[in-house]
Amino acid sequence: MNDTARTGRLLLVDDDGMLRMLAAESLRHAGFEVSEADCGEIALHACEEDEFDLILLDVMMPGIDGYTVCAALRRDARARWLPIVMLTGLDDTDSIERAYAAGATDFVTKPINWALLTHRVRYALRASRALAEVRRSQASLAQAQRQARMGNWQWSLNDARFTCSDELRRIFGDLELAGSGTPERFLSRVRASDKTMVDAARKALLHDGTAYRLSYAMESLDGRMVEVLEQTQAVRDAAGRMVRIEGITQDISERVQAKRRIEHLAMHDSLTGLANRRFFTELVTVELARTRRARGSCALLHLDLDHFKSVNDAFGDAAGDRFLCQIADRLKLSVRESDLLALNPPMRPAEMVARIDGDAFTLLLIDVRVASDAALVAERLLHSVSRPLLLDGRELVLTACIGIAVFPRDADSVENLWRHAEQALYAAKGAGPAHCRFFDDEMNSAASAKLQLENELRRAIGEGQLRLHFQPKVDASSGRMSGAEALVRWQHPRLGLLAPGQFIGLAEECGLIVALGDWVVGAAARHLKQWSNAGLDPVRVSVNLASPSFQQDDIAEKLADALRRVGISPRQLVLELTESLLMVDAERTIIRLQSLRERGFSLSLDDFGTGYSSLSYLKRFPIDELKIDRAFVTDVARGGKDAAIALSIIELGKQFGMRVVAEGIETREQSEFLLAHGCSIQQGFLFSRPLPLDRFEAVLAAGGRFDVGLSTATNSVGG
Repeated sequence: MNDTARTGRLLLVDDDGMLRMLAAESLRHAGFEVSEADCGEIALHACEEDEFDLILLDVMMPGIDGYTVCAALRRDARARWLPIVMLTGLDDTDSIERAYAAGATDFVTKPINWALLTHRVRYALRASRALAEVRRSQASLAQAQRQARMGNWQWSLNDARFTCSDELRRIFGDLELAGSGTPERFLSRVRASDKTMVDAARKALLHDGTAYRLSYAMESLDGRMVEVLEQTQAVRDAAGRMVRIEGITQDISERVQAKRRIEHLAMHDSLTGLANRRFFTELVTVELARTRRARGSCALLHLDLDHFKSVNDAFGDAAGDRFLCQIADRLKLSVRESDLLALNPPMRPAEMVARIDGDAFTLLLIDVRVASDAALVAERLLHSVSRPLLLDGRELVLTACIGIAVFPRDADSVENLWRHAEQALYAAKGAGPAHCRFFDDEMNSAASAKLQLENELRRAIGEGQLRLHFQPKVDASSGRMSGAEALVRWQHPRLGLLAPGQFIGLAEECGLIVALGDWVVGAAARHLKQWSNAGLDPVRVSVNLASPSFQQDDIAEKLADALRRVGISPRQLVLELTESLLMVDAERTIIRLQSLRERGFSLSLDDFGTGYSSLSYLKRFPIDELKIDRAFVTDVARGGKDAAIALSIIELGKQFGMRVVAEGIETREQSEFLLAHGCSIQQGFLFSRPLPLDRFEAVLAAGGRFDVGLSTATNSVGG
């Protein structure tokens, strides 16, 4: 720091040249840098062009006098706090008061004592710098308070006067809080639910000086409710008497709102706004405790939409979310108080509706008098869900199933009640769409057995317990085998050989169906390779492709890779798909089918006629084969509707250039009728039951011929 920076830059303004010379010489000798001006106009111009640390200003000058110059400088923001020492030969009180009124910092009378002048200037500069530091500290404090949304206030106990900072006034938008404001008026703005707490804390502070720190809310003039955190202390004089109370009040509205948002997100479903599983469990826990004390009853209803994954596949996840929000709104309206009180006998409204997973919802009915009350509400919910939904002009009809568990009849804890309601839901889904079921002990036993079987199935896939059986497809005109369908069996170590109907549904429910399908494809490919290596006649094998497997975007590449690793051609494998599977999302289905065809796979439409595909889509599907469902084959030889449908499918296959296969052939009459009408490829017990690997390989080794003249239901090679 140089000397000038340490001492200061001065502007000396006086019309007396001799005085300016003597004063300037004295000040320079003391180390100050001095500029001079002989009139007020030049002084103002100099202040516009340069900056000074202090001005020595003569009062009486021709033109603009010192009072006018001083007042003009004080109007300039840059010179508002500049030290101005007036030089005056006038020693009357009025002149001194006028100097101070114009904004002077100090005054020096003439004749000037030059030794004292330098000291007065130095002290004035020191005081100016100290004040500047105070202003900087105050500005920094004010900035910090603005950033922290924090204001301070004082309550004088001597005159009961309440004062507060500018930031506190900004927080509450009320300029009257200061000055004429009173503690009572301040308290009147406190939220009603918080007034008792705040009033008690302040009375304790007044009584014995007990400081407090608490959060409450205050209403601002514009009606906003502002959440604040307040800390106070009592200030005492030297004698120990309380003279005032000081407080700091911070606006924590954003923090409180963020906390509430976090708590809401933690307790509610982000999509529908309904309670989530965690929050709902807490509510149920409280309600069960109340119900137990009252020796009452309540019911937990677990609702799950039927086949909602197909909706997401067809319309997209975004549309699916919008459908779920509509369903959530319907469920809330369906359990509103006015509806439940209208029941006979009336029922209190549901405590809460919650979304606990994907398309699963649950609700608690309290004060249930008889179990049938819960069934009435369940039926109301099912009816509400089944009303058509609209989205962008498209209409969709959904159904749902509901499982019901009653407390304390079915369970004595939240966990068991929840588990039993879910088991009841599985039973409802087993009965078909739009069903509701109650829980019972038999259902619980069945659920335990089902869980054990599920765990065993997981092990079976990886531990070599699965087997493939093969049911031939026979050309009824020649008796030669034209292909075979691979059917999975489970060689259970305890239960023996299990048919697909005993575990395929379980695999679908527990998410094992894709892994099971992958095993079937891999096993069929390995057998095809072994037969080729053994020199047996080539045969095409059909495998069923489940919906979850087909819905994989990379299914074509995945299947092709599996066959490539084994070393067989996709042309040796026929993929059988159900009609309903293809209609979930026709456009995406067509893309997947074309991708499979491009890789060489043949495609078969299984159970044709039982679904709802339209001819316009069927014409676009790249299908190679139609399979007439056994439901139309049973009575086909008797004519009637079944025969008409079967013949229509045969004709449809001819027109579209597709092979037609009839399955479920058990009698010679069925076979001959279909053969006579152009369907020669047939499959059923008339020719052969599904054969284990060794017996099927024996058929291959024997040339794959069947005696189509047999009229018995079991062929000699079928067993």
